[in-house]
Amino acid sequence: MPRYSAIFIVLMVGAGVVGCGSEPPEERSTEAERQQALRDSAFGSLVEPMDRAAEVQQLQLDRKREIDEALDQ
Repeated sequence: MPRYSAIFIVLMVGAGVVGCGSEPPEERSTEAERQQALRDSAFGSLVEPMDRAAEVQQLQLDRKREIDEALDQ
């Protein structure tokens, strides 16, 4: 039983050290700063394909709207 107590104490001390880490990241004030922070993060390689996918989606929505307007005439 004392062995489990020692493991528990070590884990709690470790959690305390991790919890007292660096300050939280500062809040980004503009959309451009948020986008740049995302590009600089570990997800940066995913941003460009997501941007392209959003552009293609918008293009398809515009085409659908044009077809709907043509059918209404």
